[in-house]
Amino acid sequence: MVKRFTVIALVLLAVSLVALPVHADLVPMSWGFPVLVQNNSLTGFQDQSQSASDLQSANIAFPDSASGILGTSFPTIGQNSLQNALASNIGFSQQTSSTYFAYPFLSIGDSPIPSMGLL
Repeated sequence: MVKRFTVIALVLLAVSLVALPVHADLVPMSWGFPVLVQNNSLTGFQDQSQSASDLQSANIAFPDSASGILGTSFPTIGQNSLQNALASNIGFSQQTSSTYFAYPFLSIGDSPIPSMGLL
């Protein structure tokens, strides 16, 4: 009788363990991060120069006949003018820009970020 009671108790225990509800939860996980990197660089160099010259001259000749007390006369006055201008400009600029983008490749469970394959 005790043996029979023990067997019945073990069978009921096994049936009750099988009858319990079973569940599993997926933990949100993400694997892999493909990364996109973009680097831009821009360099500019500018050189400008300018030069200007202006040369002026004026000259008047002696009179044809001798006049005055000693028989000589004064020559006319000559005029010279020289103007130079020089301008130079140098400009340099450099610009760099970087962009980084990473995104998870695979997501499992109730992850707030979808995987790339599900987009």
